[in-house]
Amino acid sequence: MTRYSAEGEVPFLNFEGTSHECGIQLGLAWAHSLRVNAERAREANWTAWWWKGRGGVTANLVDRMCPHLVDLIRGMAQGAGVPEELCGCSPIAMPLTECTSFSVHKDHTLDGRAIAGQTKDTSNARTYFYQVLRIKPNDAPGILTLTYPGELLGHGFAGTGTSVFRNSLYVTPRTKGGDLPFDAACLIALCSNRLAEAVDAIRKHGVRIVAHITVADVDVRCFGLELCHGLTEVIEGRGGIYVHANHAVAGAFRTLVTKANEESQRSGGSEHRQKRLYELLEAERGRLTPQVALAALCDHQNFPLSICAHRGNGTHTSAAVVAEPSRGLLHVTRGAPCQNWPRTYSL
Repeated sequence: MTRYSAEGEVPFLNFEGTSHECGIQLGLAWAHSLRVNAERAREANWTAWWWKGRGGVTANLVDRMCPHLVDLIRGMAQGAGVPEELCGCSPIAMPLTECTSFSVHKDHTLDGRAIAGQTKDTSNARTYFYQVLRIKPNDAPGILTLTYPGELLGHGFAGTGTSVFRNSLYVTPRTKGGDLPFDAACLIALCSNRLAEAVDAIRKHGVRIVAHITVADVDVRCFGLELCHGLTEVIEGRGGIYVHANHAVAGAFRTLVTKANEESQRSGGSEHRQKRLYELLEAERGRLTPQVALAALCDHQNFPLSICAHRGNGTHTSAAVVAEPSRGLLHVTRGAPCQNWPRTYSL
C-alpha cells in the first residue's frame, strides 16, 4: 500500500452576509478559475444557465425555486470581474469520477439523524485542488460542501436539509438530450427547499449528462437519480439505506451498457463496492453513526478495487465525505480515509 498524499487539511473558504455579498467574496477567492471558465464560455458562445437574459427552462426554474442563486452568482461575477452572462460552471464540464455514495434515513441511525456521503476516487493531482466551501447568507439557505475552485456544485448539503452526492455512471446514451445543465439541476434540488418539485422538474426536462446523484432529505427519504442525456430513473434504497457505485441499476439503463462500459465497471470494481457498502451499512442498521459510516468507507475487501480504492496514482480514494445535515456538520478527509483523520466543518 502507498500513501499518495501527505496528511493535511482541505483549505476552508467561509463567507457570510447577503447572498450577493457572499458571492462577491467567493468571486474574489475564485477569480482565476472564474476568469478561465468565462473565457472558455466566450469561445464556446455559451451563456450561463441562470442568466435571465438567456431565458429558457433553467433560468425560469431558478427564478421560481431558488432566486437567491442569481444574487449569489451575480456577486461572484462582480468579485471576479467577469461578465455576468459568462459567470458559472465552465461549458467544458469537469469529468465525474468513480466514487461510491450512500445515504441513510434517520430511522436507521443511532441518534435519529440522517447521514450521507461518499468517497472521491480520482487522480492524486485532484487532491490538492479540494476546498471546503461554507456559504452562510442571511437571506437564504446556506451551503457546506467539498468542491474545487470555480465549481459551486460540490459534494455536501444545504441549509434546506437536502444533501447531494454524485458519481460516474457507466452507460452510453443513444442520443444526446435534456434541457437542464447538470450543475443547475443539482443546485436546484439542493437549494430550493422543494425537493419533490425539483425531482419532478428533473424528470420532466431531463439533464444533459451521464451521471448518478445520491439525494437525501433529513426527514423524508433517501434515493438516487440515474441520468442519461434526458432520461431519468429514480432508484430507491433498501429499507432506508441507499448505496450506489458506477454501474446502472435501473433496468431501462442496462440496455445502454456497452462492452466498454462493462470493462470500466470491472476495472473499477463497481459492483463489489456497491454490494460491500450495502453489507457494511445494513449490518449496523439502527446503530449507524457518522463514525461507523466513515469506517465503512475505509474498507479494503477486494483490495485494491475496494471501497477505499488503491488502484494507483492515477485512480485512488483521494477524499471521503460524511454529512450530518440536521446538525449542520460535514466530515472530510483529504486523502484516503484509511490514512487520514477527518476534519469537521460546521454550517
